[in-house]
Amino acid sequence: MFITTLSINVGRSRANRSLMMDVFSFVDLLFIVDPPRKADGGGVVHEHVDFDLFSFVQASGVEVFVRSSLSGLFLVDLHDMVTCVIMYDVGGVRRRIGGVYVPPTADRHEWAAFKLTWVDCSFLMGDFNARHSDWDPNPNGGSARGHGIWLKQFCDQHGLLVHSPGQTTFRNISVIDLFIRTGDTRVSYDTKAGLEHAAIIARFGD
Repeated sequence: MFITTLSINVGRSRANRSLMMDVFSFVDLLFIVDPPRKADGGGVVHEHVDFDLFSFVQASGVEVFVRSSLSGLFLVDLHDMVTCVIMYDVGGVRRRIGGVYVPPTADRHEWAAFKLTWVDCSFLMGDFNARHSDWDPNPNGGSARGHGIWLKQFCDQHGLLVHSPGQTTFRNISVIDLFIRTGDTRVSYDTKAGLEHAAIIARFGD
């Protein structure tokens, strides 16, 4: 069975989230990055009939929706302020899929903590706010340059592949929305027009 998963930064907008759910209604597993939140960090109710809210943590940068008919296929392994890791069996092998939102203000010590949750993931996708010449032709951008160095070091250390989309993913300015995978996973990957951020789509299975 093949599973299609998507990550999209909606800029805390309920309208943007609803629009993306309509546009990408064919997706099975949906990471909403920088989701709409109430003043106290609580969640904002969604109204899309095809998706169920699968995992939410107050004030987290990621919330997860699953196609209603497929919710029994997935398990939540971890959900913190930056990452939600979902587990799914592929051909008898359990894979961990991480949806990520790294705040642009995160410092070196915070990055060190983030990376501990990413180590055993087969896929990582989301807004890393990390620019580097390996995937972004114009990697300038304040603190994001440090983020890019730290992400590159992490991926090199763990043998992870960062897919360059071949186009900007944020306001025609930079490439910060990324898809990262281990070398032994079979997956197809694409970047689609979204809103201010591009949507990252991956399809995997057996």
